[in-house]
Amino acid sequence: MSPRSNKQFQEIREASKQKILDAALELFGTTGYEASSMAQIAKKSGVSKGLIYNYFDSKEELLKGMIENLTSIGENMLEEMMSEDPKKTLENIFRMTFKWLRKNDKMNRLIFSLTLQVDRFEFVHNLANAKMQEYLGLLESLLEQINFPNHHTEARILATLFDGISIHYLVLKEDYPLDEIEKMLIKKYCS
Repeated sequence: MSPRSNKQFQEIREASKQKILDAALELFGTTGYEASSMAQIAKKSGVSKGLIYNYFDSKEELLKGMIENLTSIGENMLEEMMSEDPKKTLENIFRMTFKWLRKNDKMNRLIFSLTLQVDRFEFVHNLANAKMQEYLGLLESLLEQINFPNHHTEARILATLFDGISIHYLVLKEDYPLDEIEKMLIKKYCS
């Protein structure tokens, strides 16, 4: 058997790191950040507790890694949603947002949990504020391009709607009319 290459070692490191992030997401999203220990994360991920500390200095650093991962996913999704047609971009945003809600329950629970603890983590507050300003700017620009009245205020209302829809869906699951709400928003803003 030949020795592993640097590329193989890097792939193994990335796979281990991803297993740790996935386990932390599972635990933080179900039992909460405070109630989850590094030992539980190690057990859930199938790696030693010491290995976790090779990647993350603390549980808070692990959380930062998760947030950075989420931010990267969001930026990639946003690139996919962009179109020359502002109505099509808005429709893509609606469809991708609702698709995300349906497929990412644990991540959504973590985000909601962190939202309620935003003052505990300054980096979460700062990142959330920066991302919200970017998001509001995009919505405002799209609404202005399609000549939607009061685009500045409407962008904030729309962002607030997304928050409310997310919370209702987290709580009510299949009892919430997610499909109906998605269709209504697309019809109102994109037709």
